[in-house]
Amino acid sequence: MTHSHSKSRFLLVSLAFLTALFATVTQANERTLSTSGTGSVSAVPDQMTLTFWIEERGNKLSSQKTLVDETTNRLIKDLNNKGVDDKDIRSYQLQIYPRYEQNDDGKTEQNGFVVQREVQVTLLEPENYDSIIDLALARGVTRVGQINFEISDQQGLYEQALINAYKQARAKAQRLATSAGLELIGTLNIAEQSMSRPVVMQMAEASSRSDKVSLPGQQTIEARVEVTFSIQSQESSNN
Repeated sequence: MTHSHSKSRFLLVSLAFLTALFATVTQANERTLSTSGTGSVSAVPDQMTLTFWIEERGNKLSSQKTLVDETTNRLIKDLNNKGVDDKDIRSYQLQIYPRYEQNDDGKTEQNGFVVQREVQVTLLEPENYDSIIDLALARGVTRVGQINFEISDQQGLYEQALINAYKQARAKAQRLATSAGLELIGTLNIAEQSMSRPVVMQMAEASSRSDKVSLPGQQTIEARVEVTFSIQSQESSNN
């Protein structure tokens, strides 16, 4: 190895050592304060989802499926006439399974088939749900499932809740720092501790004592964050 190569290697090792030393000293001298915050945003649900089932029982699968498809087509057309777009109707869930019954001897025997289609409808005008249910039942819907109130812009509200959570964390840090004779310099890190999830509320049973039985109430979307701030003594800031 030549002298020039040895000198270059020495300089590189020395530079790496000094860089690591500087980073260690900086990290050791860095003063931080961590707090957590919770933010929430409330809103009235502006849409509703309904689930219907259309079912036929019998011994001929082809004719049963035809009847289910015909009922589904009539229902979709009527929903369209009520202002429900195709994009807000999901009707591809078809189930076919054997039906079993017990005979006089107590033995279980197959007695035909059950053909069932699930239809899920999203209503952007929830106040119309009574007429939609009446329409569905009149068109041959066998069963009405769970009715859910939902907020359409959940992500936007969640992002606002995140901002509120950060503001709370900063306000807490500010109070703590002031009490300890310290000053916040800036934000070093923000860790999101929650995630946006659909907010779903099952509709309560209608009360015969009230004319307003379909009020969804308010729903709340919450967010949580943990924030690390850099701090310094108030004496240092005055110098």
